[in-house]
Amino acid sequence: MKYEIFNSDCFNLYTIKTSKFKNCHMEIVFRNKCSKESMTYSALLFDLLMENNKEYSSRKLLARKYQELYNVALYSSNSRVGETMLSNIIVDFLDPKYMEEDLLEEIIRLTFSMIFEPNVEDGEFDESTFNIVKNRLMCEIESLKEDPKQSSILAAFRNLDAKSPRAWNSSGDAEILKTITPKKLYKYYLDLLESALVDIYIIGDLDMKKIFKYVEKYSHFTSIKTHKIDMYLDEIKEKKSREVAQKNQLSQMNIVQIYALKGMNDFETDYVMPIFNLLWGSGSLESKLYKTLRGENSLCYNVSTFYQKYDRNIIVHTAIDKENRAKTNRLIKTCLQDMVKGNISSEELENIKNMLINSLNLIYDSPSRLIDNYLFSNIANLPDIDERIDEFKSVTIQDLINVAKKVKLVLDYRIGE
Repeated sequence: MKYEIFNSDCFNLYTIKTSKFKNCHMEIVFRNKCSKESMTYSALLFDLLMENNKEYSSRKLLARKYQELYNVALYSSNSRVGETMLSNIIVDFLDPKYMEEDLLEEIIRLTFSMIFEPNVEDGEFDESTFNIVKNRLMCEIESLKEDPKQSSILAAFRNLDAKSPRAWNSSGDAEILKTITPKKLYKYYLDLLESALVDIYIIGDLDMKKIFKYVEKYSHFTSIKTHKIDMYLDEIKEKKSREVAQKNQLSQMNIVQIYALKGMNDFETDYVMPIFNLLWGSGSLESKLYKTLRGENSLCYNVSTFYQKYDRNIIVHTAIDKENRAKTNRLIKTCLQDMVKGNISSEELENIKNMLINSLNLIYDSPSRLIDNYLFSNIANLPDIDERIDEFKSVTIQDLINVAKKVKLVLDYRIGE
């Protein structure tokens, strides 16, 4: 694989040339500092931009155009990573050698027309399209209430600190969404083009100089941005843990425990904590929490831990019968103490390392994961895959003991009493 960077005043084009895949993959990545308002506006905006544009003013017309371009796929995604909001416009298309010669340029032209030629009249988005997308997003936000796991985790973070990005739904906030109008969204769109950091990533068996020429021709970014956006949230400040209980009609009690990570160094954050997370609760049926809560005591159907690197926390979630709450909490604490005491066999550690290494090697088989890897190497100084594999191999049981001592419970939240 050949990596190259093409610099422009208003964006950089990052390329990976490879003949490994039959399809090509491109992502236009907008980065901003997140707020509850901007997350809601962006979720609505990027979905709206992919619905239609000035040239193809309906979904049906756009779908026909996609078919002409060998079923090219254009879609968007929005996510929060620490303090950063990532909004991506993603394009998947056939390797040009399987298409007619001029279609590659047309794909690039169409992609950027979706950004720079939206369906706008008199300073506001087309109202019919706007209402369709807004209603769809509202349904998506409301559907979170039907997911006990995700809704209970967000509720726990709201009880911890409702003003923190940790507590925000990446799809947006329903009350903010209600206030957005086609005119307000168009103003946000113009502001975003001026303020967001923009990078473009592409992978495929392509003439990358030609790609850069096409991107320069059809993109109309005009604002030069040099500001920095922090990736990491501050450490959770609570010094003492607390309990919060909430009544609900759920058939089972959902337990969410939030743990702060205190004083982690870079090696612990990047390499020791992922291994700790897998050993403690998210690795497999052999994780300590799964074996203890499900295998040995039949207290739950599933138990999971989630390490959120850029949020500087780790979460435990499980659903149990209400009468088993005290026993469940005691066993979760015991499993953490096992990690603190180093009750980890060399075989357990090697199995987790091999699992992580296999996952990293699978990145080479996925265009989108290769692009993600490239993106985070740029915005978060993520080392290359081989270096990360070597670092994971070097993690010891003593390293795990050291981080286990820095994992501090700050909130024990339960819903369904």
